[in-house]
Amino acid sequence: MSKIKNILFLLMVVLSNLSCRKYLDVVPDFTPTIENAFALRTQAKKYLATCYSYLPRLGEYSDNFTFVASREIVAPTGGVTLSVAPALQQFLDIAYGSQSVNDPIANYWDGARAGVPMYRGLRDCNIFLENINKVPDMTEDEKKQWIAEVKTLKAYYHFFLLRMYGPIPVIRKNLPISADVDEVQVKREPVDDVVTYIVELIDEATPDLPPAIFNTTEEMGRITKAVALSIKAQALVLSASPLFNGNADYADFKNKDGQSLVNITFDAMKWKNAADACKAAIQEAQGVGHSMYYFSAPVGTPAILPSTKAGLDIRCAITEDFNVETIWGFKNSKPNALQLLAIPNNGGSRPAIIGNAFYGANMEACEVFYTKNGVPIDEDPTWDYANRYTKLVTVPNSLDTGLLKRGFITSSFNVERENRFYADLTFQGSSFVYKTYMKDLLYYTGIGTASNDKYSMTGYWPKKLVNYKATGDNNTRTIVPYTWPAIRLSELYLMYAEALNESSGPSAEVYSYVDSVRVRAGLKGVVESWTQFSKKPTKFATKEGLREIIQQETQIEFMFEGNNYWNARRWKRFDILNRPITGWDVLKKTSVPADAAALYYKKVNYFQPVAMNRDLLAPIREYNLSVNHNLVQNPKW
Repeated sequence: MSKIKNILFLLMVVLSNLSCRKYLDVVPDFTPTIENAFALRTQAKKYLATCYSYLPRLGEYSDNFTFVASREIVAPTGGVTLSVAPALQQFLDIAYGSQSVNDPIANYWDGARAGVPMYRGLRDCNIFLENINKVPDMTEDEKKQWIAEVKTLKAYYHFFLLRMYGPIPVIRKNLPISADVDEVQVKREPVDDVVTYIVELIDEATPDLPPAIFNTTEEMGRITKAVALSIKAQALVLSASPLFNGNADYADFKNKDGQSLVNITFDAMKWKNAADACKAAIQEAQGVGHSMYYFSAPVGTPAILPSTKAGLDIRCAITEDFNVETIWGFKNSKPNALQLLAIPNNGGSRPAIIGNAFYGANMEACEVFYTKNGVPIDEDPTWDYANRYTKLVTVPNSLDTGLLKRGFITSSFNVERENRFYADLTFQGSSFVYKTYMKDLLYYTGIGTASNDKYSMTGYWPKKLVNYKATGDNNTRTIVPYTWPAIRLSELYLMYAEALNESSGPSAEVYSYVDSVRVRAGLKGVVESWTQFSKKPTKFATKEGLREIIQQETQIEFMFEGNNYWNARRWKRFDILNRPITGWDVLKKTSVPADAAALYYKKVNYFQPVAMNRDLLAPIREYNLSVNHNLVQNPKW
């Protein structure tokens, strides 16, 4: 009995499930519980829901650490921020370099500090797969579909852990209670083996998955063929990327038995395999009706400006529930608090905009957006890059009012930018929301106050995350929730372009998939834009130049969604990881508009991160290494 207790204790710690005592209390009664769970279809469906319940809540500020850990979104630390949004504070600690091995923030290995217990999820998925065939009142076809869904969930949970921690223990099946100590002491498996297992699960599952969700009332958010193939594409793109493909920095990253965990020899075929997987996912998605989203105003609503329409094309790709671009939406995320953090505070004569306002957009991230000509701001000779922080301009009366308020004094940094700049950001003088649904466009003209840190420390807010359907007046505002789009078609387009360029170089096909994303932003194609407007007119013609273009396009398209936290790491882009946090001097103000602008538009440097190789992967909690002597820590932690 003592030996069994020791084995179970180690097993639970390693896989981050329950404590030894709690687990042992459950075991004697567990068998009939499992039998009851799979005695009827209705009960088995509840267990299926349990397997889905471990999906990360990507649309919740209190759960998704990547919003601020990417340093695209920033916030003040302490004060009102800490008292009103304490969950946000720990994620800010990651952004400001305070991650630790003793008690890691966003611990998805153990399920602590806002992390989902992914290994517990894998255990429950295995229990489901072991028992689903016992259910008597189900058809064989339905059983096959549910099995396929759970296999895909297993693939996704392994992918999520791989992306976060690198090589991980693979949980093919649950260990029996009779397992000996050696079996319990699991070790990490090489990245290539983890990816192979993910692909095997997807390949097994795909034939039995539905092409689309037909019972939209009850089953939206369930896994389809397009979802499964998209996860496969994501895993193979990650495997082919510089982090895990020929990364010499991991030459000494090995298990204690000397087994190498990352292949340090570059393999070009990985990019070819990734491109094939992306193309298959795209074809499946398009075959069932997925396409790039474009906004269509409801019948009977007032006409809107062309620039406002362009902005809604971009914003509503995020905030419109299960729109045609959404391949997989996470119904566990209905962003309410997230939106409030991105809405500027009301006050005095400011417009009817109410929120907690902690979320500021890092001005360094705002630099990534193109000029109106669709090229980087430092490449466009018609844009005054050298004076972008010092030159003030008055918004001309000829400007489309859907972008900026006419006659408003602003920085030249804010003018003549692409549509995604205006769709994604709120700042002084910019359009924000309608006072009522599709009517009376408002502009933000407020400034924060020193006595209340419910303001953007940079002068920019991530408007992209806020549903335009919010309504209200000067005193109240009603937030309209939406389902978080975990995978969008635009991601597949850009991943395919990236993989195709890396495997075979620039081509018309690569350009066409990048252009499919650019056209929604109102931009000309890559070839035309760089030829006509860039100081580097042939940049797109080389693999290296096109790689830079695709990576910047990806950063812009997924700005503020958290995706770029992962992208910067798989690309090994330390220039992004070490991007400083900057903004305007937002607390300077005066009653004289011209003087106020001169004081306000001064660039302030808030923080300079120092990201290192260790920051490419999250740390495993040290305690896990002390109880499982086969586990090794991630490099440099």
